[in-house]
Amino acid sequence: MSITLKRSAQRVALAALAGLLAVGGLASPAAAAPTAPVITSDDFPDDDQLHPVLGEIGTITITAVDPDIAYYLVDFNYDSVGQRRIDLDPPSAVVELEFMPTIAGSQMLTVRAVNAAGAGVTTYYDFRVSAKAPVGEWALDEPAGSTAVADANGANLGTPGSGVTLGTDGPGDATAASFDGTRRAFVNTTDKGLLRTDEGFAVSAWVRVDDLARDQAAVSVKSREESGFALGYRSLSATSGEWSFWIPDAKFDPAGEWRVSGGSVRPGTADEWVHLVGVYNQVDQTIVLYVNGTQVGSAVRETVWNAVGDVQIGRARAADAWSYQWNGDIAEPRVFDRYVAAGEAAGLAVYPQFHREGYWQFNGVTDGVSPEYLGGESATLYGDASIYGEPEDPFSGDPFPIAGAGHLLLDGDGDYASAATPQLDTAGSFSLSAKVQPESLTQDMTVLSIAGEHRPLVEVRYNAALGSWELVVAKADAPDAETVSVTSRRGPDAWSPQGIVVVFDGALDQWALYVGGIQAPAVIDGDFDSWSATGGLQIGRSVTGDVSGSYFHGAIDEVRAYTGAIDDYRINVFGFSSGTENPNL
Repeated sequence: MSITLKRSAQRVALAALAGLLAVGGLASPAAAAPTAPVITSDDFPDDDQLHPVLGEIGTITITAVDPDIAYYLVDFNYDSVGQRRIDLDPPSAVVELEFMPTIAGSQMLTVRAVNAAGAGVTTYYDFRVSAKAPVGEWALDEPAGSTAVADANGANLGTPGSGVTLGTDGPGDATAASFDGTRRAFVNTTDKGLLRTDEGFAVSAWVRVDDLARDQAAVSVKSREESGFALGYRSLSATSGEWSFWIPDAKFDPAGEWRVSGGSVRPGTADEWVHLVGVYNQVDQTIVLYVNGTQVGSAVRETVWNAVGDVQIGRARAADAWSYQWNGDIAEPRVFDRYVAAGEAAGLAVYPQFHREGYWQFNGVTDGVSPEYLGGESATLYGDASIYGEPEDPFSGDPFPIAGAGHLLLDGDGDYASAATPQLDTAGSFSLSAKVQPESLTQDMTVLSIAGEHRPLVEVRYNAALGSWELVVAKADAPDAETVSVTSRRGPDAWSPQGIVVVFDGALDQWALYVGGIQAPAVIDGDFDSWSATGGLQIGRSVTGDVSGSYFHGAIDEVRAYTGAIDDYRINVFGFSSGTENPNL
């Protein structure tokens, strides 16, 4: 949250005060407390009404009543800056605070006025803010063959070129438009000047890209020679790239651009819907890119200019010509004439990009198999693997299953379970989870693995030498393939169950391990393509070629497999050692 100060006619940056110590001073016993100052604001009225000014800069005025006020201590409750001291010269000078709220809801400014004698009085100013709607928002939900698209208000019509097909499937239950990458792959909207690119603004869209070999723009705003900004894809090779948000450094004949890029696009993840948000913050002149709600980078924009044209969907302007035509799909592009903070950016990605492919409760077994919850492929039990059920006498002191009516019990000597048919395409994003309770910690043992032809792609295991849970990922399906690993700081607990979650997020190109809902202190940044493991899900063992090993000794329960990277809510729920099943998750 940013604040600047304006004292009388002189504007002072609050950042210049950051090093000052805010002290209230000591008043003498005889010093009388001053009268509280008057606080007013046309931008942030204290009328207990919500005002749509989130992400916009406004002014709050502090006017002293007494003539001898020496300084103020000011503090906004939702603010990363903290308390600041404003010395008044001359005494009781009018102070104007410039403030930009970044969190919706109730806000409070605390002001302590201190006079020359050191006596002080504290007063409070309350106001409420909400988010202003986008100034442009196109659902792109018109049926195929439509000759125009409208924004959320039914106005600002856009005209699709012949390279655009409307009515295609989008993320979740949304509809999208497909762009073929030709010169006619664009939607040209009508209204100009929806936002100023020399002030705070933001742009967002759901995207999928088909051609990884060239740069492309999903959303831009037109100017004469250059687009005022572009949000889209940046190619790094014929088969890989990253998401990008860029602004040319000049309106005419730019020498370059201010750009922030991040995330990852590879052949295995290119067909996944990704939500992008690009933001410019005029307070600190930073540009930020969010991928699926996660900030992937920021940069300083050192030159500022305004583009006055209309919004373009599927292309951008460069060197006085149209280029960067999109080849892929776009859904729900939006533009905002204000700053969008991190929490709001994350909230714009409303469609979950994950789907459960398998859930094994291990509540029972019939003819050596334990069913999948929705009737999918059952888990087959091998060796002496069994299902441990509830004790006949609940007061016997015998332990209850980890969750529900039973759990998988393994003795560490050749026991395991497996769903032999691949449940997931592991070249793309996926997630695994299980609840575990080891009985012995004297040997390496695997909780979950997904086997390839020669070695596992991924192993979730206990490393006895380290005394910790570990995620191991192989860079290729080869016997001598290099592996990378990350270790949790939370070790196993032989006395109570633990929830373990593994997430491969292809959009961020990261592998993460969570134990008890706590992420391991590092992630595996994928400088390699995840590959399709064809050996199925192994529960309680690892398979390398024709050799099995690393058998688990203890209990495993609540095994889940998802296509896509699951959300923080599920990670936290699965990490909680509750005896309650959650079949709806």
